[in-house]
Amino acid sequence: MKTLIAAVLGFITVAGASTAAQTSRTLTRDEKRQGITELAKALRARYAIADLAETAARAVEERLASGAYDGLTDPTAFGEAVTRDLQAATRDPHLRFGVAPPPPPPPPPGARPPDPEAERAARLKWLRETNFGFAKAEILPGNVGYLRIDRFQAPDVAVDTLNGAMAFLANTDAVIVDLRYCPGGNAHMMPWFAGYFLSHPTSLFDMVFRGDNVTERYWTQPWLPGRRLDRQPMYILTSAHTFSGAEGFAYRFQVLRRATIVGETTRGGANAGGVLDIPPRFAVWMPMGRPVDQDTGTNWEGTGVVPDVKTSARDALAAAHLDALRKLEAKATDRVDRARLGWAIERAAASRQPVAPDEDALARLAGSYGPHRVWVEGGQLRYQRDTRPIVLMTPVTATVFAPEAYNPVRVEFTLGPDGRATAIDVIDETWARETVRRSR
Repeated sequence: MKTLIAAVLGFITVAGASTAAQTSRTLTRDEKRQGITELAKALRARYAIADLAETAARAVEERLASGAYDGLTDPTAFGEAVTRDLQAATRDPHLRFGVAPPPPPPPPPGARPPDPEAERAARLKWLRETNFGFAKAEILPGNVGYLRIDRFQAPDVAVDTLNGAMAFLANTDAVIVDLRYCPGGNAHMMPWFAGYFLSHPTSLFDMVFRGDNVTERYWTQPWLPGRRLDRQPMYILTSAHTFSGAEGFAYRFQVLRRATIVGETTRGGANAGGVLDIPPRFAVWMPMGRPVDQDTGTNWEGTGVVPDVKTSARDALAAAHLDALRKLEAKATDRVDRARLGWAIERAAASRQPVAPDEDALARLAGSYGPHRVWVEGGQLRYQRDTRPIVLMTPVTATVFAPEAYNPVRVEFTLGPDGRATAIDVIDETWARETVRRSR
């Protein structure tokens, strides 16, 4: 979630970029004892899971009492040893202990103070350049919508882009949400984004902060502009990179049985937290908030989200697209719709093992077939009937070509013994087939 991501990045700085002055002074026995005492106190008071808090606190107290840390006078080595013990006790890779960063140096005399407006403008510029996390929106063959999100950004800056993306996808018959590259982001975007796929206000999770005795409840937005995609079959793509809030989205939609999860098991980071100072010289990154699903009473921490359809991240999109098309075809009652979806299935299947005829193979297909003309230009097969618009073709197989962009026509070639095309079958949107022999 938002706190989690910010804190993780912050603690990387805490643990990995301390100055030489901060790490060169050796630790005293009293500093280590005080550090462990304060760490145990913070764990018992703030760590997200009460029983693990006690387990972790006792573990480091017992290690200190046994003399396990006696020989460690280097601050970095001490932090690493304590971190290993914390993670062994909790199996929580987020719980990390290290040397606190030094305070920032004072600005030089006469230096201008930071300009908050300039900093905000620079961040907005970066957000615009990344399209507020929305990397791609597309209509795939068979009228399947595809939306790739690389990060959830705050709704006050990103909601207009979200609304535009959802309006673009509103007329699709199925939708794929791609979270394979998403490490999470701002939790407050979740109610807006998730709301587009659900027909009524729905609980997403409760974020329970044990130490503060505070619970934040996240529900979908009751009103959203435009049409919802709440009836379309839905797929969510995941990978081992999918993390935090992106996992939360996939987890909740899996629990609701609203979406089919396709891809790899996610990383398993649910708890939100931040960096706490631990006197006299240390800091700890500690998970302090625990998301709780109202239906399961738990979350995806440590386990990740296990997909319904397991496949590699690379193959997840093709697998989801094919599954969506086959289910749409099974429900189709109109002959033309079934034909259209059948073509889309062929194209989707071909995309998994693309066919790429060389120019010599394409040249053997070129020619005139009655009113139909086929030729090669720019390394690509092109087709035209009479004076109608030219259609750029893409191979489905070595002898079957479909329009590169949507166009309800396709061309099938019959080859002679020498590999040269002798006839074509032109099939239109009504599934009418016209067979024409080569005229020249």
